[in-house]
Amino acid sequence: MNQSQHAETPKKWLECEQFIYRITGDFPTATLLTTVVPEGAGPSATASIRGAVEERADSTPSPAQTSVSRDKLRKYSAGPAGISAAAHLRNSPAAHGVDFNITVFEAGFSIGGQLAQFDSVSPYNDSALDPLSAEDVAGPALLWGNPLFTRSSKHILGGDAVRFFDLPNQKVGYYSRDRRQLVLETTRPSDQTPDGDWSDLNWRYGDSAERARGLLSESRDLGESLAANADPSAAVAIADVPAILASLLRGSALAHEGAPETLRRHDISDAYVVEVLAPQVERGPQVQRIPVMSGIALTMAAGREDWAHAHAGGDYAARVWEIARRLGADVRLNSKVVGIERERADGGGNETKTTPGWLLRYELGGAEAEAEAFDKVIVAAPGLEGLVVRAAGVSGSIETEYASEFDAVHVTFFTAPELPRRFGGGDGPLPPQILFVYDAEGIQEVAYVREVVRRHRDGAIDGGPVLEHLYRCVSGVDVSDALLSDPEITWMHHRRMDHAYPPTYSRTSYPPFRLNDGLWTTAPIYTVGSSIDLSWLAGKVVAQQVIESVKK
Repeated sequence: MNQSQHAETPKKWLECEQFIYRITGDFPTATLLTTVVPEGAGPSATASIRGAVEERADSTPSPAQTSVSRDKLRKYSAGPAGISAAAHLRNSPAAHGVDFNITVFEAGFSIGGQLAQFDSVSPYNDSALDPLSAEDVAGPALLWGNPLFTRSSKHILGGDAVRFFDLPNQKVGYYSRDRRQLVLETTRPSDQTPDGDWSDLNWRYGDSAERARGLLSESRDLGESLAANADPSAAVAIADVPAILASLLRGSALAHEGAPETLRRHDISDAYVVEVLAPQVERGPQVQRIPVMSGIALTMAAGREDWAHAHAGGDYAARVWEIARRLGADVRLNSKVVGIERERADGGGNETKTTPGWLLRYELGGAEAEAEAFDKVIVAAPGLEGLVVRAAGVSGSIETEYASEFDAVHVTFFTAPELPRRFGGGDGPLPPQILFVYDAEGIQEVAYVREVVRRHRDGAIDGGPVLEHLYRCVSGVDVSDALLSDPEITWMHHRRMDHAYPPTYSRTSYPPFRLNDGLWTTAPIYTVGSSIDLSWLAGKVVAQQVIESVKK
């Protein structure tokens, strides 16, 4: 694999009028902004990050007072789309001459979206396990596999690059609980598959194993196309999702293919799809399924699975927190958006055409909802599509396009002396990742994460260390009760990710980013897929549209 296509070679540094701008967030993020011109705006303001339930002593910067020229940026946390929008408004040369005052609301307790919400394991606090990182959830190659975010962060943080290093290849087992045995093993990344294993795959699936590498090649090309947008001076206006696809795919058939068409184009057999590819890429109960996925979503998922453990480096949650701090932000966590509507002329009377603003209703820390008026709004979170559509008053056809039924996924971490028998353990060494074939309980993956050493656990002798192993289970249903009843499991932490997988069926039309005068959403990017890089690109695209609207 030509690694320079995706990020710089591992083991080297990755090269990778006054306006009030409000970014608010429901889980993981919602972004709102206003273009109110305050009288006598001062030359500077303070910024801080506050509101977290617990301080993260190891990686979370302490609240800082940051001077912001002609700007008051107040961020209440955000996922990648919201942080990206704020960064582009703050740093883009296209915004020269326009000062934005930024606030971000975040419904969760950490910056960074759903992947960053595992940092607290209460009520199962354990110093050997807290915090659970985004890399524990998505794999150690999280930053390497999102080069647009990683390279953009280098620009924002003034040359602070991420250092990557290679990891050894890893075996993946395919387990059938009906047969109570592994039915197949593969290697990731696939280009490090031993010759003998390739011979076995070719004997079993013909040329399909080799042809499946074409999906991975397309995934690498897509990653490089995304990374090309990292330069903050690259501020070309992009109107909509079709324009994004044209820019990223450069005429590739992936732009409008369904996953079955992509598989036929690569001439990959049904047997390989069912027995190898489906366990790798299918997650959740409904939408992340090959028959209904788009070709681009399939390609992204296949690539993510292949390189998830190939490289390591960086800390996503710490890096996105530092970006927010550097932007000069007052971050308020635990804030939930519950309503968006047109501002009334008298604060409660009839709406008038001379009132351009939007009224945002939000709950701070579960308290009674408060309301604030904003002139322009960006919503950058999954799950708020209904609020946005109702606020915009758009037609029924557009409302249907925005109606996104995300698949939830359950991520359950647990510790045990060894992999429990319910997952195929107990009969000798197993691959570090187990994918499940036709599992009746809805379990899709169990993966080894790392060793855990405790000193105050049953079995410890005179406070001596007890070695256990941390595992991650991904499932379409909640399996926490079943795991808690397993005597081999000593600790468990479960989290439901409500907006894990958007519907990505192939389309010929896409909803717009701009819904109404002064109202934008990054939600249309979810019709393409769900990744840090796609969200980061959407935030940048929408921010550029905002800049152009206020400079007209």
